[in-house]
Amino acid sequence: MEPISVQPMREQVAAILRKAIFSGELKPGQELVQEEIANQLGISRMPVREAFQILQRDGLISLQSHRKAVVRVLTDDEISDHYEIRALLEGEAAARAAKHPGDHEEILSAFEDTVKMADQGSTSEFVSANEAFHRSIWEASHSPRLVMLLNLLWNGLPPHLPELLPQQPSRSAQEHTRIVEAIRGGDVTAARTAMREHVLRSLEDFLSYRVSFKS
Repeated sequence: MEPISVQPMREQVAAILRKAIFSGELKPGQELVQEEIANQLGISRMPVREAFQILQRDGLISLQSHRKAVVRVLTDDEISDHYEIRALLEGEAAARAAKHPGDHEEILSAFEDTVKMADQGSTSEFVSANEAFHRSIWEASHSPRLVMLLNLLWNGLPPHLPELLPQQPSRSAQEHTRIVEAIRGGDVTAARTAMREHVLRSLEDFLSYRVSFKS
């Protein structure tokens, strides 16, 4: 039996606030106060302060002071632009990874972790495993400049869709299968296409999720 993993409180708070921002419950320009959120959630201020730092890193809020933050404006066009650029770059990373069979074992290992976490229904662990999977492909591209650019995109708007849509881990794991098969088969074109379609499908789901909360 697998041990139960307890997500740190700061990550739980960040997930709650992230979902509220993406759904529109928290509006662009709205001020967030540590004490108010802590009281609403029935917790101390410390994990809220740490969650603010996480969300600032993600580019979702701007810290005004030690205890206050403001929700940033995040339009559908900005989100689309972000994911489309990421799809292009990650597609290129997958294509280049297909040319380097010596790195495929690390990709396969990371892929197996995503499948395991998806099967277990462990959302937070899947988010971590998913990031490790994508990063293993970046590293296999053997392009430090490409990895640097993808790091900027990942940190600017990390893919936390599994926290919002319960079916996302299993769907992503299936798409990862296509990506891995193409890379391990040395099929550059198929690897690029599979990765681009994977990222753009996430974009479509993300935008649909935002629409469902706005309607």
